[in-house]
Amino acid sequence: MNSKMEYFAAINSEPLVQIRGTTTGQEFSLREYTYGALVPDSNHPLSSVSVSNSSLSIDLWIGCAWQCRYCHVQGTYQDLDERGTMPRKPKRRNQFSVDQILDELVKHPFFIADETIISIGTASTEPFAPAVVDSTFEIMDGFVRRGLRNPFWIVTKGGVPKGRKLDFARISNATRGLMLSLCWADNPDTIEPAHNNRFLNSEEAKEAGATIAWYMRPIVPEWSGNRDRIEMMMLWVKKHYGEVIDMIVPGGLRWTEGIENGLVEIHKLPMPNIPRDDNVKLLPQELVDSIFSLSAEHFPGIPVYLKSSCALTRMLKIPSITSVQIFARSECEASRCPLAQRRICAQGSAYNMTAERAQGILDSLGIPAHVVSWDINHGLVTHPEMSKFTYAVRQTVFKHLAMGGSP
Repeated sequence: MNSKMEYFAAINSEPLVQIRGTTTGQEFSLREYTYGALVPDSNHPLSSVSVSNSSLSIDLWIGCAWQCRYCHVQGTYQDLDERGTMPRKPKRRNQFSVDQILDELVKHPFFIADETIISIGTASTEPFAPAVVDSTFEIMDGFVRRGLRNPFWIVTKGGVPKGRKLDFARISNATRGLMLSLCWADNPDTIEPAHNNRFLNSEEAKEAGATIAWYMRPIVPEWSGNRDRIEMMMLWVKKHYGEVIDMIVPGGLRWTEGIENGLVEIHKLPMPNIPRDDNVKLLPQELVDSIFSLSAEHFPGIPVYLKSSCALTRMLKIPSITSVQIFARSECEASRCPLAQRRICAQGSAYNMTAERAQGILDSLGIPAHVVSWDINHGLVTHPEMSKFTYAVRQTVFKHLAMGGSP
């Protein structure tokens, strides 16, 4: 691909595959390729890179030994085996090397050198699994060898690999930051079969310069989401790893057709009572209130964020990377965020954005839309509307608006 138009056409397409559930016979619409894949074509290196919320995720593998019943990867048809399930043993997704993937990524208009946050394995497998961990460091080192300082974000349920302190230090020192989000919500083994210590060796990573976030997700009332269980978790983490945690990020379970297929059809479990709104994660207000009151008691002074982007923003010490104070004001106001960081976010580009600058950002991304207006109360109004584009396109536009573009 050589033009922005070609890149846009690729990411704005989402090939779907229809399947019939084996338990209820219900029809499900799965995405053929990774949700938000830059190029939905297995013969292209960028089929291994996708827009994943606040980051671009690099995914070399399919299959995961952790087998979490709610895994969103179950909604990706290319990642399922002949039985329609996610393989237990990771295997390489395609023939492309890390260097081939990175060579293509740095040419993509959605990538900004030294700025775009890079996640690893977010849309595929456990990045610190024994068969996978070496490639995770190979990816990070690939950026460092190119002189790129892009920050990294790794969400893990595997615990931090032992004996990698020097590797973590090398990555942390050469980049703008490395965040490890340790994912634990004390879900039962019927939901998360792997009951390992998610905080294992986190002290080493912290000493090496990594930022450590407790990713308290997914919290679901039917599984483990009640005040007593949440307090039990906090007391345990406080006792064993209280000095390690830099921030806490709770969250609910997202819904997609693939997740429902995984829970109900593949694993024959009841679907929790959550809104069926594609890719939206919500927590009952009662649980949100409990988490904030308990965290204030057991983790005073530790930020608690309702958006992952806020945790990454805090690590980078820059204005919100997704302008949550504009696009998600209620979550912004509810989060327990240090005043110093709120002052930094108040200097975000959203407050001095203009329609002309917004148009320049869309043009630089290769997105064929005309900016009708921009203001902080109504956001971005375009023709065609942003809702006409895929999630990956919309999310990228909002991130680049937050960055501000060129004056």
